[in-house]
Amino acid sequence: MYVIPPGLSRTLVVTPQGGEPATLASVTVPIETVLRFTGAEDSPSRVSELLGRYPAVRFDPVLAAMVKGVVAASEAGADDLYAQSAAQFITAHVLSPYVTGSAASTGALGSRQLETILAYMRENLSQSVSLDDLASLVSFSRFHFVRCFKAATGSTPYRYLTDLRIDLARKYLENGNDTIALIGQRCGFSGSGQFSRSFRRIVGCTPSQYRAMRRFRMAPARVAVATRHP
Repeated sequence: MYVIPPGLSRTLVVTPQGGEPATLASVTVPIETVLRFTGAEDSPSRVSELLGRYPAVRFDPVLAAMVKGVVAASEAGADDLYAQSAAQFITAHVLSPYVTGSAASTGALGSRQLETILAYMRENLSQSVSLDDLASLVSFSRFHFVRCFKAATGSTPYRYLTDLRIDLARKYLENGNDTIALIGQRCGFSGSGQFSRSFRRIVGCTPSQYRAMRRFRMAPARVAVATRHP
């Protein structure tokens, strides 16, 4: 991964491995997005100084996956809202370890760091997300991350992520006809059993029961009137 701050240039030398050609993917983040993240008082020169702290070359699987996803989405015709959300996530991920504040001095999660984590969760509800993935977003150890996340949200990372997945599953159950197994898969559960157990624990009924109840409530009322003929 290369991060090139505004006003600076870096030379990237790529050596293909195994005889396969190398493919480069690049994403440009608007300076306005970066300024909103760092604060209105920060100037472009300050932004360059912050970004300059990011290692010139770094193995960053989270950022690499995000850039690949943005490129693929762009080729598929994603709208501006997707691009804006991706730009905010990329900015937060790159700058969060370097933006100072009261949270940094206490070792707690800052609001921008929490925003980075929650955005990553929402973007990856269908994927496997580990504690290491989340902790690496803010350069915390796993133990310290879990403690700080619970202090900030009142929930463990696993429970918070599960709640997000269940909320998404409820929308699929209410508005679509996909099978229970497919909905569980689309919401990041490893199997139908895990999906049903998690759904029952949080909602109080199985996914099938929830779908039936919601469709009964939303069905139009029908009134039958019996008449008597002489």
